[in-house]
Amino acid sequence: MVVASFLSFYASFSAKIGCIWLSVWAIRRKAEVDYPLDGLSRLVRWSAVTAGFDVGYYLPGPRLEYARVAGALLGLSFLCWPNFAHHLTNLFRGRTPQDGL
Repeated sequence: MVVASFLSFYASFSAKIGCIWLSVWAIRRKAEVDYPLDGLSRLVRWSAVTAGFDVGYYLPGPRLEYARVAGALLGLSFLCWPNFAHHLTNLFRGRTPQDGL
């Protein structure tokens, strides 16, 4: 039952999420602004995407609606713009843009 409601929720939003991702991907591709992601950056990116969408889906009740929206926006941000993961990983590594990629 839980799996069915989970899949129903994501099936109804997957087209919307995919459309947003595709339009942002086209802009990123045309502008050539993506940094190459290493293994840790990919892990950070997909962890943030999963955590954000999980918060957006699993937080109960109307009192936490803002937290649900914030979680969904976090997940969508990391999904659409992988450079967030690159910069967050470099922040924890202590690198600056002058150090190079």
